[in-house]
Amino acid sequence: MKLAECLALVQLILTRYVLMICSILGIIGCFLNFFVFSKKNLRTSSCSIYFKATSIFNLLVIVCCITPVIIATYSREDPALYISIVCKTRAYTTHAFLMMSRSTVALTCVDRFALCSSHAHIRRLSQRHIAIRLVIITTILWLVIPIHVLLLTDVQVSGRCGGSGVYQIVYSIYATIVTSIPLVIMIMFSFWAIRSVQHSRARVFPIEGHVDGNENLAMRMKKRDIQLIVILISEVVVYLLSTVWYPLDTMYLTITASIVKTPDRVAIENFIRYLALNFFIFLNSCSLFYVHLLASKRFRHECKELFLNLFKHNQNNIELQVRSAKTPNHRQQINTFPNNTE
Repeated sequence: MKLAECLALVQLILTRYVLMICSILGIIGCFLNFFVFSKKNLRTSSCSIYFKATSIFNLLVIVCCITPVIIATYSREDPALYISIVCKTRAYTTHAFLMMSRSTVALTCVDRFALCSSHAHIRRLSQRHIAIRLVIITTILWLVIPIHVLLLTDVQVSGRCGGSGVYQIVYSIYATIVTSIPLVIMIMFSFWAIRSVQHSRARVFPIEGHVDGNENLAMRMKKRDIQLIVILISEVVVYLLSTVWYPLDTMYLTITASIVKTPDRVAIENFIRYLALNFFIFLNSCSLFYVHLLASKRFRHECKELFLNLFKHNQNNIELQVRSAKTPNHRQQINTFPNNTE
């Protein structure tokens, strides 16, 4: 078997089986993520708005972007490679939903930095109504900004879905920039948030033996916010590991575009591009709930409580159904008793 055929087989297995399993787990994880951050003790935080928005955008990525790619492996040809409207729509939705997800994670980092700031006017930015407005603005922006993808991307003569000519070069620069900006924002504001937490620890945590009710509340709130920062840092690390390869690969292909390459080199480059563009980035959208589970003890506790509450709710419903089934028979016995004595 030639190298190109071997890599094509590996790519097929990764898409058809690995991505399918990850997508199923990812859909479950997105719903659980949304429900956990909708709990009463967490939904009061502005950070929960961003986490829930990220869960929704990741769910859209899985359903609208990953699922068609998986389905295409079971057909003879991918419709995006010969139907123009499918090519345009898939390229546009994939780019838009991924950027919405990345932007909300970046906004979460800014929100945590604002909350941990020692300046009151900066802390006021960490509010629920501001978070809701920013999520709406972000959604609208990333529905409008990638319009050029919808207009200029098409099925090419070579049998691929993408840009051509000058637009291909411009898009590679654009994609590198818009992918790198959220990453830079995440790293910078996460670092500043951690520094702010370290600097404010002595100010927020009272000395042992001098704790009143209000200070206890402040300590609990601080612990909750620290746990949210831990969850956020885990998201940033996964995003960095899964996304950094795409701009690097794009720059490499742009630089080496004029070089004559052997068939094996082209096959390797295509496989690496598949990993950078379709596999690692999609894995990021499927994995965040499970990353949260591994990163935060508080998040695991909230998930456990969620499942226990669901179990108790189901048990109560079953008991009510059993009681309602028994009640008519009991009443009938009471009503017929006097007639029998007569």
